[in-house]
Amino acid sequence: MMCAAVQSKLSSLSGGQLAIVRYRPDHPVLAADWVDNNADIDHSKVVWARDMGPVQNQELIRYFNNRQVWLVQPDEAPVRVEPYNSPTLNSLGANGTL
Repeated sequence: MMCAAVQSKLSSLSGGQLAIVRYRPDHPVLAADWVDNNADIDHSKVVWARDMGPVQNQELIRYFNNRQVWLVQPDEAPVRVEPYNSPTLNSLGANGTL
């Protein structure tokens, strides 16, 4: 699945979406970047972000708390898109607190 296909699929879902992109360590430096947002990020149907690790991702998820969160792994064959499941989130309550 290419970036446009993933964008189309996420855009077709109800509600806002947050796509966290996790590249492999051997991701080619000159490869196309999947993270590309509209100027008005807060009102975009799909927001794209690079994986920053569980703690910083949690801050992003809190900010976009009304969105469904996805982990996108473009370096896998085929591209993997799955619900985001952070170890940090697993240890937190539903409202993001211990």
